[in-house]
Amino acid sequence: MLQTVKILKAKPMDSIKGIVIPSDWDSNGKVTSLAIATRNEEEYIIENNHNLSDLKKLLRQEVVVDGSIKCRNNSKSIDVKSIRKE
Repeated sequence: MLQTVKILKAKPMDSIKGIVIPSDWDSNGKVTSLAIATRNEEEYIIENNHNLSDLKKLLRQEVVVDGSIKCRNNSKSIDVKSIRKE
């Protein structure tokens, strides 16, 4: 008996280039969320902030980010797969 197997293609990763900026703070002024600001004035909130302390080291530096971009309610975010200094 021959079985049909559906092969799923991986979605290609998006790539953006910009500067790491703070995007949210707690009541004490501590950065709690980061974003990437691009040259064309778009801002992408970094979704997976579990490595926030490592990502903070890149504040105000130009980076290239690979990941999956999502657009919701006039807001853009990126689920980061890799990030490197430019």
